[in-house]
Amino acid sequence: MKKLIKTLFALIMTVVCVVSAAVIGYIVLVSVEDYKWKITEAAEVTEYGSPYKFYYNRLSNIEKHAYNEILGQIYDLPESVEIPDINAEQLDRIFSALLYDNPDLFFVGRKCTLFSEVLRTYCSVEYIMTKEQYLEQKQELMQTAESVISSLSDPDDHWQTELEIHDYIVDNCEYKLTEPRLVYSSSYGALVNGYAACEGYSKATKLLLDMAGIENSVVSGISNNFDGEEGAHMWNAVNIDGEFYYLDCTWDDPINKDKSERTFYSYFNLNEEMISSTHSDFSYDFGCTATAANYYVKTGKFFEDYSRSDGDELARLIADDVDGGTWETQLRFGSRKAYDEAVDDLLGNERIYQILSKADRLTKKKISYETISYYKNPEQNVLVLVPERG
Repeated sequence: MKKLIKTLFALIMTVVCVVSAAVIGYIVLVSVEDYKWKITEAAEVTEYGSPYKFYYNRLSNIEKHAYNEILGQIYDLPESVEIPDINAEQLDRIFSALLYDNPDLFFVGRKCTLFSEVLRTYCSVEYIMTKEQYLEQKQELMQTAESVISSLSDPDDHWQTELEIHDYIVDNCEYKLTEPRLVYSSSYGALVNGYAACEGYSKATKLLLDMAGIENSVVSGISNNFDGEEGAHMWNAVNIDGEFYYLDCTWDDPINKDKSERTFYSYFNLNEEMISSTHSDFSYDFGCTATAANYYVKTGKFFEDYSRSDGDELARLIADDVDGGTWETQLRFGSRKAYDEAVDDLLGNERIYQILSKADRLTKKKISYETISYYKNPEQNVLVLVPERG
């Protein structure tokens, strides 16, 4: 009997040892497999998504590996994707980077969950449409985007290209914040439907700038609306001639304020100081300090100070705009003090009518110097003068 018990015990121990060895071997195998994510240098995936993955390059190495795994598979709308062993906070950073970097992920919702099975880590992404719907909408989106890119007047001139992309979005998209919000927060909503919230404006801008070969990124933060109320907002950072500038097509769309059809440039290539009066809490500080590519500086419509001696120059600018078929002249001043002085003198003291008379003599087109419309943007020290035909 004792011999039988000893035999059974030995058999049980043998089975336990075999099982333990198998488990230990499996654990070691998984650990080595998991460890490879940490010891290899992640390489950016270039065959998918945007050519300018700004937020990807701010992730840790293991987060980059996870980003690459998700991006490489997400266009097939898989139920889950195996990724390195990360925590929920890391996944949040990765998922945000994916959505910020790649404006063609408009089929992706706002949820990405983390789970483990048999010592492996997976993430599951929420989709707001089927793969068939995505492919159909992707074709529509790219047809519209390619049409815009093919119409560019000088693709090698990045400033002019950025300007034309800005104008296209402002002229062809109307601000709308309603349900379904994810549609209006996408590049598809802005470019195909013609309606979008700020996220849609900025992602459509990113998509077109990507296709035009201009380095750029979206930026999220807080902005003050026209009523002075704070709210979440998204805009862009664009690299022109080696310097980053802030571009906000949403805030240049006049539909937000007075329902006019005029295109504004108050938020075209601002530096940090210029934009800080209305925008804050940036998702990344691009260190924008340059002014050379600002719309008003570039077009000669920036005045550091205001003086009555500027009247001749203002008349020439108005005449040039009228000759070019643009019956408006947009001006920016270097400070609130200069802006207030210009408004007081030109409008308050009605000196603008003397300047319109001079402008009328400089152009073959008849300009009325008895009436004028204007738009004021004290937050950006911008004054828009709209002369009337005489």
